[in-house]
Amino acid sequence: MSFAKNVTVQCDICLILSVVSPHDFIPLPPLPPPGPPPMPAPAALAIESPVNAWWAPGAALGSNKFTKSVFHNHMTICLAGHDCGKFIPHVQIVPAPNNLKTLTQIPTSSRKANFSASTVLMNGSPTACMTAIDEMPTPMTYCSQPMSTPLADAVTAYWNPVQVGMTLGDWIAGAIAIAAGMILEYALYKNGGGAEKFAEDAEKNAAKGVLAQITPTLVGTLLPKDAEGVATWAIKQAVGVLTGGARIALTGEGSVTIGATTGGPFFGSAFSVGYTRTGGVNTYTASSTGNAGIATGAVTGTIGDKGNNLSETGTVRHPIGLGEASVTNNSDPAKGVTTSETKSRDPFNGFQNSTVTDTTGAPGGRVTKSESH
Repeated sequence: MSFAKNVTVQCDICLILSVVSPHDFIPLPPLPPPGPPPMPAPAALAIESPVNAWWAPGAALGSNKFTKSVFHNHMTICLAGHDCGKFIPHVQIVPAPNNLKTLTQIPTSSRKANFSASTVLMNGSPTACMTAIDEMPTPMTYCSQPMSTPLADAVTAYWNPVQVGMTLGDWIAGAIAIAAGMILEYALYKNGGGAEKFAEDAEKNAAKGVLAQITPTLVGTLLPKDAEGVATWAIKQAVGVLTGGARIALTGEGSVTIGATTGGPFFGSAFSVGYTRTGGVNTYTASSTGNAGIATGAVTGTIGDKGNNLSETGTVRHPIGLGEASVTNNSDPAKGVTTSETKSRDPFNGFQNSTVTDTTGAPGGRVTKSESH
């Protein structure tokens, strides 16, 4: 059984269907709350602005996922895991016009695709399905409290004539991932004291300086501070393994990863091990990555059906999301060394991509150049 889903391209508008989103509230110091502080969700509501699928801050910080050489109307197409990204404008409304938490909610905001067509690969990745109002809803999730909400939609994608076939297994896998994420976020929220604990601490937190409030969220932590932190990490890993395993079982495509992260959303590093199945090919991976704002680097070793491989990748993105440049070096014991340098630019004209591939490190190798738009 297959369901036709419209593709989403970079210019399509993504917005939340509920108009407002519930977020936590802490009043800006030194203003104390007039009487009992407002509870977090749903009392403190924010209007979240519509954004394009290509959202410049998300592109600059690496959360956008687009095709490199597959286009519709000269526009790149969203791939599985696409996130419009950070710095989506939030306008806090009554009763929380002076919400200190907005200073962290905007930089860490998200509007993410959860569903994909596993049988339709574009540049090696499943095609994202991001439309919520049709026979098989595939909503995006957006940031809110006490958990992310699956009520966002790429509303202009309905007019795209290009469609892909999403299987029932694809849909079930996406629904499981959403449900598991919401349950986990709610459980962690309640374990931290929920609305009652938040209300108790609001006035005390308001007395702290602004930097003391926002730094932990934006900078992050090096390691879990206590047993509760370790338990939270373990629970998150278990949920990720279960949802990834369900996707593989239902669709034959997907990945299962266990990893640890240090730092925060804008500066940090991570190590992970995992299993991936794509296009019927099995790969076991160990990877170390680092990010510093617009730059990321990774060293990845793989053992799979197509042999062993060690790759190093470095990517630098334009500070306002207008393109990126990346270099990848692959070392294969059987095939030699391949180096690829890819540049993407001009998002207003659908991205113009160029790749130079150097296979002179392999028998019969040569240097080739390709252009796509």
